[in-house]
Amino acid sequence: MSKKRKALEGGGGGGESPLPEEEPTAWFEGSSEEQASCLPFTLKSGSRGPALLTLRSRTDTQEQMSNDPAEGSLDSRNATGLTDEKVKAYLSLHPQVLDEFVSESVSAETVEKWLKRKNNKPEDESAPKEVSRYQDTNMQGVVYELNSYIEQRLDTGGDNQLLLYELSSIIKVATKADGFALYFLGECNTSLCVFTPPGIKEGKPRLIPAGPIAQGTTTSAYVAKSRKTLLVEDILGDERFPRGTGLESGTRIQSVLCLPIVTAIGDLIGILELYRHWGKEAFRLSHQEVATANLAWASVAIHQVQVCRGLAKQTELNDFLLDVSKTYFDNIVAIDSLLEHIMIYAKNLVNADRCALFQVDHKNKELYSDLFDIGEEKEGKPVFKKTKEIRFSIEKGIAGQVARTGEVLNIPDAYADPRFNREVDLYTGYTTRNILCMPIVSRGSVIGVVQMVNKISGSAFSKTDENNFKMFAVFCALALHCANMYHRIRHSECIYRVTMEKLSYHSICTAEEWQGLMHFSLPGRLCKEIELFHFDIGPFENMWPGIFVHMIHRSCGTSCFELEKLCRFIMSVKKNYRRVPYHNWKHAVTVAHCMYAILQNNRGLFTDLERKGLLIACLCHDLDHRGFSNSYLQKFDHPLAALYSTSTMEQHHFSQTVSILQLGFYNAVAIPCYTTLTQIFPPTEPLLTACRNNLSQWEKVIRGEESAVWISNPQEAQGTAESCL
Repeated sequence: MSKKRKALEGGGGGGESPLPEEEPTAWFEGSSEEQASCLPFTLKSGSRGPALLTLRSRTDTQEQMSNDPAEGSLDSRNATGLTDEKVKAYLSLHPQVLDEFVSESVSAETVEKWLKRKNNKPEDESAPKEVSRYQDTNMQGVVYELNSYIEQRLDTGGDNQLLLYELSSIIKVATKADGFALYFLGECNTSLCVFTPPGIKEGKPRLIPAGPIAQGTTTSAYVAKSRKTLLVEDILGDERFPRGTGLESGTRIQSVLCLPIVTAIGDLIGILELYRHWGKEAFRLSHQEVATANLAWASVAIHQVQVCRGLAKQTELNDFLLDVSKTYFDNIVAIDSLLEHIMIYAKNLVNADRCALFQVDHKNKELYSDLFDIGEEKEGKPVFKKTKEIRFSIEKGIAGQVARTGEVLNIPDAYADPRFNREVDLYTGYTTRNILCMPIVSRGSVIGVVQMVNKISGSAFSKTDENNFKMFAVFCALALHCANMYHRIRHSECIYRVTMEKLSYHSICTAEEWQGLMHFSLPGRLCKEIELFHFDIGPFENMWPGIFVHMIHRSCGTSCFELEKLCRFIMSVKKNYRRVPYHNWKHAVTVAHCMYAILQNNRGLFTDLERKGLLIACLCHDLDHRGFSNSYLQKFDHPLAALYSTSTMEQHHFSQTVSILQLGFYNAVAIPCYTTLTQIFPPTEPLLTACRNNLSQWEKVIRGEESAVWISNPQEAQGTAESCL
């Protein structure tokens, strides 16, 4: 038994008093002078007469004293300065004195009067008002209200301090404790802080430092270190806790019940310390069971609510990803809208005030962006402004650090971090408090950086924010990768369109060329030689276009094609043959002459349409030949081999022929004619639209996006061929 305990027990017992007569305050070891003054007179050995007499006089003659001024007050009659507070303090330290006095000197009627007054006493105002909800007889209403209450108190950062304080108040009532203290872990989880709820004047709760987590100090520190429940009947007699509870209260604490608050996954988040004052009955094992059961169920309930909220958050994220996917594929052109959509959700996900997304230019080692959060809202949604692109070195700032290392940075105090670039705040006038910066990784390389600035609710971004953002960053990587791919495709498409325009311009003959051919006449001496199989066209290179016109007219008639269209076609085909050793323009005319000789010697075997088709096919059969075989192109992964999987060059020759036939006709003849007609007679505009649609379809055929449709009806085919030429 400690000296404190022995001294307190020796104060009111029979026999010789251990208290020194000369110094009444000596038995209060470690006590304050205020506590020592609670006993203003010396108790003689073996007697309580003076104390009992004084109490009796105050109880029985109180009314008489108040009516008789001559008698004076109790304080004036007592030279030692006895006051009501001192008497109450003495009785709280010596309850046996009060018991003896009441049993010997107070009547039963007075005791009954006291009991009635005690039972009719109004409810303690200090009791938590939230407990009153549990007096409702409608259990369904209680459960619904409690569930809503828990969901409201659980903020996005997982801060359950106010909720746990209310639960602690309920446990205090259930265990009939005189008071309680709620502790939470301090910085780095190495210290404890006492939680002070928000008062009338203070708008926010406070955490007051209570000391480090270590044994040999206080009960709360001991429980935080061991993570085990502690039941102490007499803390004054327990040498394990030299500082007791560490609480500063006007009344001595004797019995303490201290419990750790542990989550469902085993993390310590706080300490609940219940206590009873000196002279009260000590806590028993039944009180420990009640407190443990309440705390355990509360922890489980909070965990389940957090799990449900996590699932709801996951469902929200899944819905968002689905929505963004639909947005992306439905409107793939608006890539800025997609990035803006992503940034809006990212802000809501971690509850940030500002958001920025930077892309990485590895070639120039820079970060760049042209979409910025200006801190304004429109219809409840953040406004992002597209401005002139800004670029800065990858070696600067926190975003640059993340881009270089690929590591997540969660900075609670930006100005305390030397990596933070303050120039941005000085330029914008915005104050940055904390930052959460996440890399966006695709194929093992950082392609972007998302930076969240200033947590709205809470002091800094939490670990939960990091985990949620990491999962979201995966989708950001996919979106950015698709955005970059689409950008490259659009760039390539622009190059392709320019190239096609150049090709179309250079593959179509000029007016001077086809007009010169229209006025050409073949010398008479060659007209007979052309009919022979062994005719050599080599010496007559300048006459090759005229020779083909002559063969068409001799085989199919002069009215089979309009001369202008025929001349345009022949000269365009000539321009599209390359200067290769064999598959060149001379080879084309030679093959066409051979076919002409066959047709002339077998007039009854072929129709007019077949004659036209065979002659034109022979002239175009090696159009734009590269001088390499199909196997060579496939082995070296030539773009033509990727465009045409089989019969590479043959399909390319056909596409080039169609290009000359269709594009030349549409661009040079059909569209200009229909445009003029529409200007003169507006109702004919559908003809111009249909012509442009046909041109678009033929362009797809040329690019290999669609297959050409063959016309089986010879009459329709003949009309189509004539219109093409």
